[in-house]
Amino acid sequence: MTASSTSLITSVAFIFAISFQIQTASAAYLDHIFDNGTKRVKRKILWEPAAYEPVPVNKEIELLRKDVLIRSGEFGKLHGSRQLEVELECCELGLTFHQALSIRKQLLIKRAMTNHWKLKEKDSLEEVIRSFETQKKSLADIAVELDLPPVSIFRAIMARRVLERYPKLKAANRKRPAGKILQSIIFEDDEECVGTFLSKWELEELQTAKRHDIVGYVTHSTSPQDWENELYSFLDRHQINYAKEEDLRSMGTRTTPDCLLLDDVTINGKKVRWIEFKSYYASGLNENLWFTKKLLSQSKKYENEFRGEGAVIMKRGFSEKLTSSSTL
Repeated sequence: MTASSTSLITSVAFIFAISFQIQTASAAYLDHIFDNGTKRVKRKILWEPAAYEPVPVNKEIELLRKDVLIRSGEFGKLHGSRQLEVELECCELGLTFHQALSIRKQLLIKRAMTNHWKLKEKDSLEEVIRSFETQKKSLADIAVELDLPPVSIFRAIMARRVLERYPKLKAANRKRPAGKILQSIIFEDDEECVGTFLSKWELEELQTAKRHDIVGYVTHSTSPQDWENELYSFLDRHQINYAKEEDLRSMGTRTTPDCLLLDDVTINGKKVRWIEFKSYYASGLNENLWFTKKLLSQSKKYENEFRGEGAVIMKRGFSEKLTSSSTL
């Protein structure tokens, strides 16, 4: 690999495990289509050491102990003094700011999941609604009290209001009966709907909440797609044949990695059948173990489906704790 090629790849984490010999219908179909009795083209890639070496987990633990990543009710992006505070700690520990942001995002998602019961329990929700509607308490203040994303709080309040106005939606017995109307309010893409359900003050509260919430309010980002496109270009330059996720989905495969390699590809001497691209940092903290398990579960499905080992390419790097795993 040339230096220009390696500049596209900041980190690579391979997921290698024992291949399963159970042949699925989709795997057999792909073998028929792409092999067709002919020998696969053999491709070799030498992946030079990544810019990000595996991160010792003690660095993550120390960053967590510094108590700078998260604050009660703080679910937005870091700016100003808060950003500088985290950047200084990262510099001291030898972590990048982007790695810290990935760790923080995973911790915030877990915290939101842990505390979500406060918006499900009837008495608790009634108190939240009373605080917002009657006492005119800001979503930011309620977020600090509940330690929940402000937009998630707003969504729970509005869901009750929508269902009270349209009780037939609840009778439809859908999982999220107020879902479509809620989305149109939160994303402000239906002026009439927004005007029907929100006062001027409530709309201002919603807009403020969206500016300070990266967990309860997720906007479309081009970053993951840009990362995928860079790696597709890398494979194209090496003349490697592959099928993208959308190609696999159109064939009816049960699981769809970002890339199924149609040639016999080895990377640094390891045979790889599929590749998954991830634009975040793979944390080794026990607090983020649920995130790691999700990644492992996803990889196992690919191994079963395509009867082969694969590679997970992490844009922001990964913890050394994952490299010592029997699966990673």
